[in-house]
Amino acid sequence: MSIERNCLVDATLTRETHTSGGMVRRAPRHRRSVTRAFTVGGAYGFLITSVHADGSLADIHLIMAKQGSTLRGMAETISSAISTGLAHGVPLATFVAQFTGLRFEPSGVTDDPEIPQAMSIIDYVVRRLALDFPPAGGSARGKF
Repeated sequence: MSIERNCLVDATLTRETHTSGGMVRRAPRHRRSVTRAFTVGGAYGFLITSVHADGSLADIHLIMAKQGSTLRGMAETISSAISTGLAHGVPLATFVAQFTGLRFEPSGVTDDPEIPQAMSIIDYVVRRLALDFPPAGGSARGKF
């Protein structure tokens, strides 16, 4: 059983759900987001990041353009897993540590000057997230 509660934070509705496993911080219905187009090894995609009113990462969506159903499905799955983890309080650093360096195709040259090479799309995504959302009081720049 869960109890849903709406909280007004900086004029943005944040939904918190209390479950037997703890509190879940869902992304607000109206939120700021940034869409970043990228290429990794010739594969073209979009990384959409949404933030809570406090600027913390709320969720991600990874969309692969002109790719087969397997790669698109993998992108949707990893997006859902990271977003669900963030809602349940898993630090972004956990995903960064787990998925940085994961190697599979497509891999290779990117069009991102801050991350010129990636071992996979997931490797690129978590490294990009680490740069865009560094840990509180720290910086991820130069660590990856």
